[in-house]
Amino acid sequence: MTDIRVPVDGADPSVERNLVDQLEGPYPGTVRRVVVPLTGTGAAVVDWTSRHPLLTVVLRRDLTEETVRVTVTVDPGGTGERALPPVVFAPWSAGGASVPAYVPDTADEPLVASFAVAVTAERAVDGAPATAVTGAALTGLVELAVLEGNLGRLLYLVSYEKHRLRRAAREVHAYRTLAHARRDALDRIGADVGVPRFVDELVHEPTNGEVYARRLAPPAREPDAAYAHRLGLYRRFLLPTPGAVRRLLNGPGADTDPNTGLFADLPGGARFTLREDDDRFAVAIRLVAAGDPQHRTNFLAQLRRDRLVLPANTPPNNTVHAGRALPANRLTEITALRASLRQSYTFESTHGIAPPLAAALDRAGRVCRALGSSIVWQVTRAQDDAGGSRYELGLGVDVSWPTPAQATDLRNRVLDTGRAVTADRTAEALIAAARAAGVPTVGADGEVAWLWRVCGLPTAHRISTTRMYVSHLPTRGLAVTAPLNAAVGADTAVEAQFHAPGDPGGNALLLAGLRAAGAAWTSSGETAWSPMTDAAARTRWAAVPTRPAGQPVDAVLAAAGLPAVRDPAPVVAALNRLPDELVETVELPAALAAALIAGQPAAGDRLARLVGLLRDQHLAAALPLVETGNRLLLVCSVIGLPQAGLNLAERRATGFRWYTVGLGGGTAEIKAVGARTVLRPTHAGLVAVVALSYVRTGRTDPYEFRVELPDGVTLNLEQYERLMNALSRVCPLGVEVNTFGIRRDHVDLDDDGTAEPLRPAVARTFRTFQQRRHRGVYDQL
Repeated sequence: MTDIRVPVDGADPSVERNLVDQLEGPYPGTVRRVVVPLTGTGAAVVDWTSRHPLLTVVLRRDLTEETVRVTVTVDPGGTGERALPPVVFAPWSAGGASVPAYVPDTADEPLVASFAVAVTAERAVDGAPATAVTGAALTGLVELAVLEGNLGRLLYLVSYEKHRLRRAAREVHAYRTLAHARRDALDRIGADVGVPRFVDELVHEPTNGEVYARRLAPPAREPDAAYAHRLGLYRRFLLPTPGAVRRLLNGPGADTDPNTGLFADLPGGARFTLREDDDRFAVAIRLVAAGDPQHRTNFLAQLRRDRLVLPANTPPNNTVHAGRALPANRLTEITALRASLRQSYTFESTHGIAPPLAAALDRAGRVCRALGSSIVWQVTRAQDDAGGSRYELGLGVDVSWPTPAQATDLRNRVLDTGRAVTADRTAEALIAAARAAGVPTVGADGEVAWLWRVCGLPTAHRISTTRMYVSHLPTRGLAVTAPLNAAVGADTAVEAQFHAPGDPGGNALLLAGLRAAGAAWTSSGETAWSPMTDAAARTRWAAVPTRPAGQPVDAVLAAAGLPAVRDPAPVVAALNRLPDELVETVELPAALAAALIAGQPAAGDRLARLVGLLRDQHLAAALPLVETGNRLLLVCSVIGLPQAGLNLAERRATGFRWYTVGLGGGTAEIKAVGARTVLRPTHAGLVAVVALSYVRTGRTDPYEFRVELPDGVTLNLEQYERLMNALSRVCPLGVEVNTFGIRRDHVDLDDDGTAEPLRPAVARTFRTFQQRRHRGVYDQL
């Protein structure tokens, strides 16, 4: 059986040469084919007497979207000089194709004396003006061949159509690829993938800021090049992996290479960055007895008897461990763990800790000993029945704060690459991991969080100037407040709070953000604002007067992206319902407030810069309140504020999700979201109230990735539309793509080179490329 993948003509694409070689019977040798050498200047000589010759121009390579025109002149410079009609090779002609150029009249005399010819050629690519082909390019493009004999002429005639068939087949094949398809061929490809050609264009209306699709005047349609560019997004096998998304948007190469992907037309070859460094959830657990308080007491006693690790080497603790129904090898391991803990920590006799916490603390102690440090950490608090969500289950301990000298010594030792390696392979691996991750200075990390983190203790939260809370669970200062017991069927208030370092009572992100923004504000030469207590703030809110519309301050507030509160009564009522720890109020400097109230544009610019500093610290909202006497308050929050909403971020900066787990028959219902919630026990027993919370610090959420561009790079409407469709194409099920930064800082609506933040109504004003495919002919799309 003939293999259709092998050309029937063999490796040589010349039709007439193969015909001559395949002659059988009495015909071999009756037809002669001779290639005539062609110089770089286009000169050639048929230097023998030929019989019934046929001079052909043969194409030496395959053509793509290019046309080759060859002119042959007989007897150049002689008395019989004659320019023959041009020989044309249409686009997609195959290498080896030939066209007759010169057929001498041999009706009376079959023999033709030698003759000279001159060849000139020109090449036109895809409709562009033709350019001359000379020198080596000419000899590499075409050659001359003489076919002799009447049989040779007859064979050439009957096979001539084969050149056209080859060219047509190559053209059909090419038109099925995006790189070469044109007109109707592109429309058919678009029908295959459900992407029709646009008959409209996106237009931005600067007067009202709207973006709409304007229909093109018939018969105008989307150009082939733009249409093919869009189709390229769907004519490929694409798995939504991080690497595939980067290659789609940027093309191959390193982060410093120019963009060669779907967005190679970005200014300066800018590349997109994909971020997927999640903010970790924080968790806290609180035990609540439903009905009889003894449920909780019994559970904690059993926890201490059967589960907790009791590090202190005392007879009661040894008796408890020896009495557990565990295999002998497991009891031996726990005994070794307790002994190892006592080498690096001091425990009181009553201290108990959860087994995962004990293992993590032991790793940290082994690292310190492997480094040769003599530090011994003093544990001041461990499992405590009355210790609240942090301590009652033994999930965290309070550890003494290291002195600056101790912290410096640990840092110097871990950075010492010349230190002697110990036999503790686990400790050595952790030391290498800490060094690779980077060890901050003591001034930036006085609690040596780098040590705790690399050993599996993500929480190192400062409790006071002498103590820190360490846990193997990520808590970020989270604590749940709830009563020890609650009556069945009665509503019980429960609250969660992210405590800032030192447990001052405010939200950790809010206080840290205001502190960092305040430092940046004053370092630029501005006067510091004045923070206020919660009680003082509520008093000042209540005194905010009603203002008429059209005051100068309204314009400068709007320019800074802040709302103007004219009727404060409903706003203040809503503010009073918000949790104190999620809201902070500051009073702006008197001079700045007076300039803002007077409507000075320069003051508005300063306020906009202040708002930018708050946004950089991941605060969610800011609300100005204009008081009498040229005073101006700024209410800041990590959640949405009345009338302002979320005007500094796309989403709230902190949130809480509540769950209940029944223990010993206890069950309860709880409102699922909010910093403050209501627990209602439904059956007597013990209930674990679990708060799963987050703090957004500029990283991504779980199951989310973010697309970013370098500062100053802008997208026009067409590029923005292409990006949104590309991201829709590669968005996996259950994963969110965050484009808030793109929409806020990188879309140039009016092509003036400056990005304009997209309003929510405009952010999703783009045309969807791929549509549902319908049964029927392709032009129904």
